[in-house]
Amino acid sequence: MAADWGVYMNNDLGHLASVGVDLEYRDTGPVSSYPTLVIVGMRFKAPRQNGLPQKDELQIVYAIEDRLSDLLGNKTNSRYVGHKLADGSAKFFFYASDAAVVTAAAKTVGVDFSAYPFDLQVVPDASWSVYRTSLVPSGDNVQQVEDNKVIQVLTNHGDDIAQPRIIDHFAYFSEVEGLQSFKSAILSRQFHVDDEASPAQIKGKWLVKFYRLDIPDEITSVTVELAHLAEEYNGEYDGWECAVTPAHSMPTKP
Repeated sequence: MAADWGVYMNNDLGHLASVGVDLEYRDTGPVSSYPTLVIVGMRFKAPRQNGLPQKDELQIVYAIEDRLSDLLGNKTNSRYVGHKLADGSAKFFFYASDAAVVTAAAKTVGVDFSAYPFDLQVVPDASWSVYRTSLVPSGDNVQQVEDNKVIQVLTNHGDDIAQPRIIDHFAYFSEVEGLQSFKSAILSRQFHVDDEASPAQIKGKWLVKFYRLDIPDEITSVTVELAHLAEEYNGEYDGWECAVTPAHSMPTKP
């Protein structure tokens, strides 16, 4: 998987969608040598009511994704940029200088997954508009991607992400007035300002560190509100952290 891989949930034409995207090209823009988009699609046999795959079919989706990536990963004429799962189907997105390489790889992988016939689409897209508009997160989904990166690290360390614990947050402000207004707002939302991180000017900005008892698996609703709140007071929300909490551990804060 790409070094800067993002995952988030989105609404796609009225359907719940799970999106995975390589964010490497978000800031650099399209790669001119890969002007053709190849979409490899497949339908689920028994999707959930919301259109996403059941657990067993999700494993098949990941297996197909891995096989396609393995076959094309060493090729200089294609780039895998992401997937979208929605409305009973999965789509894998490749940009290529030679679409035939991707379609050939899809046919090879399809032999081992014959129960899931592939639908191949080849689309001219030199501007990478599909990547930018259908895969790259925008708005509140940007924060969701950052949250999911932290959650993935916790999960990799055996964390029970459904368990409440103390979660620390950080925000920066250019003016002390904005900082004080933000502090008043978060205190009214049952956050606690960390005494050990009293306002201090760091790189020309004022930092506030604060915490509350919350659940990592439900954190995005919290962080999105904090990001909007910080912006309201001309500041910037800078993310969160917490200790790894295995099952049955009790949340504590000195």
